[in-house]
Amino acid sequence: MKKIYSDTRELDKAARSTFGLTEDIMMENAAAAMEKEISDYIKKCNGPFLSRPTVLVLCGGGNNGGDGYALARRLISHDVSVTVCEVLEAKSEMCILQKERAKKSGVHFISFYELDDFLTETSFDLKAAADCIFGSGFHGELPVQAKAVLDAVNKEKGLLKLACDIPSGIYFKADVTVTMGALKTQLFTDRSKDMCGKIKVADLGISSSSFENCPSVQPEAFLLEESDLVLPVREKQNVHKGTFGHTVIYSGEKTGASVIAGTAALNFGSGLVSLVDKTGGLENKNIPYELMTGKQLPENTTAVALGMGLGINNDCGNEYLETLIKNKNIAAVLDADILSGEKFSEKLKELLYSRRGLDNLILTPHPKEFANMMKHFGLGEYEAADVVENKLECAKKFCSEFEGVTLILKGADVVIAQKNPSEENVRIYVNVFGTAALAKAGSGDVLGGLAAALLAQHKNSLGSAVHASLAHALASQKCSVNFSLTPFELISYLKQI
Repeated sequence: MKKIYSDTRELDKAARSTFGLTEDIMMENAAAAMEKEISDYIKKCNGPFLSRPTVLVLCGGGNNGGDGYALARRLISHDVSVTVCEVLEAKSEMCILQKERAKKSGVHFISFYELDDFLTETSFDLKAAADCIFGSGFHGELPVQAKAVLDAVNKEKGLLKLACDIPSGIYFKADVTVTMGALKTQLFTDRSKDMCGKIKVADLGISSSSFENCPSVQPEAFLLEESDLVLPVREKQNVHKGTFGHTVIYSGEKTGASVIAGTAALNFGSGLVSLVDKTGGLENKNIPYELMTGKQLPENTTAVALGMGLGINNDCGNEYLETLIKNKNIAAVLDADILSGEKFSEKLKELLYSRRGLDNLILTPHPKEFANMMKHFGLGEYEAADVVENKLECAKKFCSEFEGVTLILKGADVVIAQKNPSEENVRIYVNVFGTAALAKAGSGDVLGGLAAALLAQHKNSLGSAVHASLAHALASQKCSVNFSLTPFELISYLKQI
């Protein structure tokens, strides 16, 4: 896994102090990394060109703009034509210096008023555009002229679009984002998923490990990698089905959800899986033979999944929660209706406090469900959009209140968080492997079943959440037609990861 930082300015300062680097040296290395991406792309383009390939660089007034001016100057040494669009006047010391260097090197300059004419000009062959207007330090609304420029370039087809550090305002739609020194949290919001393209970290004169080696600056989160996945492979041979736990799925109004979750659990290593419904809703249903059914919680239950398809007014919901409160040794995954139903909020809150520090409870809300929980628990007034925009902060707030409880906050990028009582900060992981194929009814039921299966096999909640989420996301990548994925197909793809 890789470290993600909310702010890398202190890392920049530490690198300059420790290794004797200057802003100038670091900026040249940043420009060199972007230069390589653009030059490699142009070399791969099919020639011969009708005219020299052209690169457009959009520059702001701070050090991100300075990176852009340095890039433009360096590209002059290649057999390309370089034009800088000065979107905002150079203001920082390094930006002013790099602008003067670019001018002296023969870079062509235009104002943002001239951009439309430039883009409609047919006498040159535009191959790449670099967004160097704002970096990770930018907050708030984009200036009107910056938004207009980015709108114009976003519409251009058939060229490489590169972002410096992060796409400006997460508004520029990049094919590649070259981020400087270390990964930033802004690169992993749900909105960023469609805007950043491929993310590459540029070394700024020292290795990434050296750049990040600053004890006073801690990462805000960790980016999960495919190699972090640990599957529940059975290494011992002298075992029986009870060795691998008994997962129970509480069924409700929509019985199909419990069947999906139960099938996922059985396919992810759980030795036994039962569907339990006190209302008799499972009677006369076509339940797969390998799933057991009943009306009472089996005595050998090791993990429970509750909420999927339950119904927000199901009279049994609070009874099920009370069972989990009384049986703290039974691990649990809570999802969907049990999280968002106001009828269950008080009993749910009691359960969360009763499990503080036990590391055997996972919640898997989507943003709307999470916003409802925050409101019900007195942790703030949020809309789903607020949660989407501030996922990490929301996860920290929730997990700080309920130590030991693990959160899987779903979305385009999944946030997994837990506050271990022995650690000072909330530990956060980000899973970026999910695809649009998962935007389908039943996908969340699969995730709940996978997490419950790992809990049933005596895994801790944080590890279960991480590995279930990774397996879920990586399985979705096996679908070649992303609009057609069904929950049971998703389960079948587990065998291919």
